[in-house]
Amino acid sequence: MRARRPEPSFARTALVRGAQLAVLSGFALAEPLLDILGKNPEFFSVRRSTSSQIVLFALAVTLVPPLALLAVELLVRVFHGAASDVLHVVFVAGLVAVIALHVLTNDSSLSGVGALVIAAAAGALGALLYRQARPVGSFLTILTPAPLIFLALFLFSSDASKLVFIKNPHVQSRHVSSTTPVVLIVFDEFAPVSLMNRHEKIDGQRYPNFTALARDSTWYRSATTVQWLTEQAVPAVLTGILPSQHGKPLPIYADHPRNVFTLLGQGYRVRAVESITQLCPARICHEVRRASPAAVSDATRSLTSDAGIVYLHLVLPEPYSERIPDISDSWGNFGQKEKREQVQPTAKGAIEPCGRNVCRFAGLFSRDRRPTLYVLHSLLPHVPYLYLPSGRRYGIEAPLLRGIKRNRWYRTWPALQAYQRFLLQVEYTDRALGLIVRRLKEKGVYDRALMIVVADHGVSMRAGQPRRRPTPGNLQDIGFVPLFVKLPNQHTGRIDDGFAQTIDVVPTIAHVLGAKIPWHVDGHSLVGRKLPSDGTVDVRLGNGKDVTMRLSALRRLRATALREQIATFGLTGSSIYRIGPNRDLLGRPVTGLSVEPSETLRVHLDGSELLRIVDRSTDLLPTRIQGTISGTSGQDVELAVAVNGRIAGVTRTNQLEGQTYFSAMVPEDTLNSGRNDVQVLVVRGTGAGRTYEQLPGSSETTTLVGNVIKSSEGVAIPVRAGALRGQVQFLKGALLGFSGWAAEPKLTHRADSVMVFADGREVFSAPTAQLLPHRVFKQGGLFGFHFELPKGLLPPQSSAHKVRVFAIRNGVATELPRKAPWPWG
Repeated sequence: MRARRPEPSFARTALVRGAQLAVLSGFALAEPLLDILGKNPEFFSVRRSTSSQIVLFALAVTLVPPLALLAVELLVRVFHGAASDVLHVVFVAGLVAVIALHVLTNDSSLSGVGALVIAAAAGALGALLYRQARPVGSFLTILTPAPLIFLALFLFSSDASKLVFIKNPHVQSRHVSSTTPVVLIVFDEFAPVSLMNRHEKIDGQRYPNFTALARDSTWYRSATTVQWLTEQAVPAVLTGILPSQHGKPLPIYADHPRNVFTLLGQGYRVRAVESITQLCPARICHEVRRASPAAVSDATRSLTSDAGIVYLHLVLPEPYSERIPDISDSWGNFGQKEKREQVQPTAKGAIEPCGRNVCRFAGLFSRDRRPTLYVLHSLLPHVPYLYLPSGRRYGIEAPLLRGIKRNRWYRTWPALQAYQRFLLQVEYTDRALGLIVRRLKEKGVYDRALMIVVADHGVSMRAGQPRRRPTPGNLQDIGFVPLFVKLPNQHTGRIDDGFAQTIDVVPTIAHVLGAKIPWHVDGHSLVGRKLPSDGTVDVRLGNGKDVTMRLSALRRLRATALREQIATFGLTGSSIYRIGPNRDLLGRPVTGLSVEPSETLRVHLDGSELLRIVDRSTDLLPTRIQGTISGTSGQDVELAVAVNGRIAGVTRTNQLEGQTYFSAMVPEDTLNSGRNDVQVLVVRGTGAGRTYEQLPGSSETTTLVGNVIKSSEGVAIPVRAGALRGQVQFLKGALLGFSGWAAEPKLTHRADSVMVFADGREVFSAPTAQLLPHRVFKQGGLFGFHFELPKGLLPPQSSAHKVRVFAIRNGVATELPRKAPWPWG
């Protein structure tokens, strides 16, 4: 009779199972995440992450998940050994499923559901083999070094290792005898055709400050970029050196030591605001008030949350990956709100355009005569688009770009709407430029200064083309950049259409100051020579690839793009809003139309609560009307949006994830302080034969009566405890934040929407698909949400008032438990 194998000790069990979980977690989590971030170290550099922070992050990704799982197992084992064994197998199944999902996500032939089903089956099979075949467990134990290998590869061999083991070269600065102040402003993602009128001059009505600058400077109208990525294009501006075609230098001093800061650092005081790059060494920028990275408003918090979003993109198949924030347009704060600058109203009540580090930079100017280099890289008019020409914002959160997939426009109407929002943000950028020039003049710097205004690259809004990556079909949008050079005491403007590049900026500075550059540069001074009338525009893509075209051919394409822009958006401040179908309706009173109530369609307005408490003295003006329409059966329809009785916007719907969305920008002057009435009409037919249907829901009010949520239009939603699971937490701040998660009890589907009631009255409602990812709860995953509300929407924080949050799915609501502290009753 065979002797029974003795039970392994508690310590041995913990050691073996911990090693197995570490191996599976390494393949499921650590390896894919450290691999992608190791290949994209800009993820860390834009956050100013220190070596210790990067090491701690890598250790946490590698060790914390398996240790957390093991801790749960051991805790259960203390009370029930058999349950611990089952739980371990469940963990094995889950990790194997994630590994399989990571592989299947790259297979475009599988549907999202198909990939999930196959991954689940793979997890079940893996768990069965682990349970029944002892060699499987032994094999996992043999692979124990794997997680440490992944960690070592990231820290010592990946591109990110340059940030872990930093080597700062020393470049000797040259003394420059000139006392001329230098002002260098680098805007971002700025297609200069947006500035032009039909004569290819600056449009003075829309852009008075660029017009004024053009009167005092030389406008190099055909200037082009040399790279399409900000982290490569901005260093090219600041160094005068072409970006490497092989390898991937980081936007840091260690990789770009020969730059404008080290060129002038010995004789000039340097005051710089670098939003993405870190090219100014500490010994030179010792007094600089460096901005927190504009792309990442909270670097420490965003490191983990953004890494989580990157990971979800790695493992989630479509269409589920479309439900999480896009990561192709920035290096951080994916899907989160943009950092809100302190509002600075003028004496006349206007809002100063302080966004994206503008006011921070303007505060650096000094009246003293000490030679100073002022440098600003501002992420204007870069996405996200949320600024208005008045200096206000039209959203608390950054509105999403729709109609774009894998950074390529696939529908025309969403691309045109993005173009409209871009042009509005360019007008805001014009005001920002005006603020900077005004402050320079107040300090007596403007006339004496060499001032250069440039951008790193352009942007494209063409259906079928990438938004950022240059191709022969969009190079006229991405290749050209604005470039203005104002020499000291220059007050006569001229236009030069010669061949100029962004790498010519630093040689131009050196030439004007009489400084000799002690190293090789690829650019040439724009001053003191006649520029070639033509040349080959070469925008580098990296990896040895580029997109090229003759400048003369590119100018012809730009002329065509300008005609298209003027035909769509006109040349006046108001015509920018006159896009879409049925434009002749704009400005007409609704009472002059024969309107019938719709019997089949219904509208839900997002942010309708903001329209009820408009305060035109603040920096928030909700001029972007958006929402969803039900009952369309997946068919797009044309809409007219009326504000306070007049048609203020026309638009058409778009389909996304089985829902029908719409949005329309309306002019700022259509909104009044206080309550605003918004109506949404479906427009059918053409010309005199058009019919109009008013959609119910736009003026709907909702209240909480006992255990029923009732709308003014007769819809009743029962409130049932336990119908959904979730939790919500209140977050303090300038805006009132709510973060949490909500899903079906089995965690198979997230809630459809979230509603907030204050003393029984609805103050907020939104589909969860349009809310930001959660920032608080581990359970959130795809079920999480985060939103922020103005203080005016909610009652004073005291127990005398009740604020309750409900999740709704399939016509049933559940009040979400509140995590303390909760400032209301």
